[in-house]
Amino acid sequence: MRGWTVRQRLLALMTGLMILGLAVTGTVTFAIQYATLADRVDAELTQEVAELQRIAQAGPALDGQPYTDLDTLFFAALSTAVAGEDEALLAMVDVRIAYVSGGERPFDVAHPDVLGAVERMALPEGRARITTLSTQGTTLRVLAADVRLPEEVRSGTLVVVNDLGRQRDLITWQAWRFALISMLTVALTAGLGHVVLGALLRPLRELREATAEISAESLSRRVAVSGADTDVAELAVRFNDMLDRLDEGVRQQRQFLDDAAHELRTPLTILRGNAELLRPGDPDEVRVTRQLMLDEADRMRRLVDDLLMLARSQRPDFVRVGPTDVTELALETMDRLTVLGDRAWRLRADAEGQLALDAQRVSQAVVQLAANAVKFSEDGSVVELGTRWVDGTDARAVAAREAGARAARRYLTVSLRDQGQGVPEEQLGRIFDRFGRAENAAGVEGSGLGLPIVEAIARAHGGAVTVESVEEVGSVFTLWFPDGGSGAGATEGSEADAGRGEDPGQGLVGDGEEAADDADPLRSGLLQVPPDGSR
Repeated sequence: MRGWTVRQRLLALMTGLMILGLAVTGTVTFAIQYATLADRVDAELTQEVAELQRIAQAGPALDGQPYTDLDTLFFAALSTAVAGEDEALLAMVDVRIAYVSGGERPFDVAHPDVLGAVERMALPEGRARITTLSTQGTTLRVLAADVRLPEEVRSGTLVVVNDLGRQRDLITWQAWRFALISMLTVALTAGLGHVVLGALLRPLRELREATAEISAESLSRRVAVSGADTDVAELAVRFNDMLDRLDEGVRQQRQFLDDAAHELRTPLTILRGNAELLRPGDPDEVRVTRQLMLDEADRMRRLVDDLLMLARSQRPDFVRVGPTDVTELALETMDRLTVLGDRAWRLRADAEGQLALDAQRVSQAVVQLAANAVKFSEDGSVVELGTRWVDGTDARAVAAREAGARAARRYLTVSLRDQGQGVPEEQLGRIFDRFGRAENAAGVEGSGLGLPIVEAIARAHGGAVTVESVEEVGSVFTLWFPDGGSGAGATEGSEADAGRGEDPGQGLVGDGEEAADDADPLRSGLLQVPPDGSR
């Protein structure tokens, strides 16, 4: 079967098993019929003798007084007997044929061969014998019974003949008909099987064609999957999923190489240019150029670290979640933020309880957001870190799901608000792109990879990051982490928070303050928070 397709092999196997099954069924069935034919015929022959005996004992008046005359007995028996299609009866008194059953038969029961076979039996008195005789183009099963009556001096013989050969031929014809029907059945089933297997195995064929077309340069080929829920269809689905992952991996690899080549070209050019223009004899120029080159080397290192971080974010082990106390997480993270700059750092840790998180990655994301807040805000301005539970049915949670968070019954939000220069509304969509920066951030040092890293950390937890910003007023960045468990680790206070929570995106308004009715609430809130550095 080398070189055969899966379809051909399955069809051959299916057809072979069907042929084997039909052959075994036919052989056993007709073998049993052949084996039992002689016994069945003998039972029919002896039944006629038993019927004659019953009539003889009942007597002509049916009064229990037996017949005493053979001619009368034979007439009564043969006139009422209903011989089968393959059966005939003959009654003899002494050596004279007295009666023959009616009906047409393919053989003659009074044929000399039959009479000679009866004579050769030499029947004992009152006994019967059976023999097989080949004559008249067939095989006959012959029973001869010696008949004796009270007060009757003559001897009588009942001859019953059954056409055994014809019944054998009938079984043989049935066997051939069964074989013909079986062949037609196998042919029809094979045809239908060819069509059905073609449909079922089409994903395999397309899978084979797809693997022949796929290369590192072209991973766009996919296998069409029918709606049938089969193992083959599932294989095609898994294959497409694998190609999606490979395609994404290759895309990320190319993006990494493109990003590295693009972003490293500038510092390398600066390094080379300064090295070429350097005058070794001028100590001041050597000192300045050395410091510049060290700064560029540090910038290259940070850039490479950020690119590697984004590349690792696609690995399954990027985050290692474990039970995390959200209050301790907020406190520990806040300790890291206060050293980033001279700001009025505030903490509002309303959320309590536990959640499965990678605490280090979450802290890393918050620190990155805080570092951005420091870059784009003035000394002494307020930067506030807040945590809270938000119910999954809340409109804000719906918006988070639209941003990429998975569905959950509630979410932990970690928000960071600042009083910085904000982001123009029309540019909010690009700040999470790699190297994407708002136009008003052109003068601030940065690679444009910080926010993509924050988003990667959120997505690795099944969450999302959202932003609300007003230019020249400030911004609120919110991390959403889904809680898919039963909430057993949360306290009653956290459950209450989930219901009453302040909008994470509205944290621009100062605590306990109301915005003026005729003023922008974001701007009012930001301006009313005193930069006292309280925590």
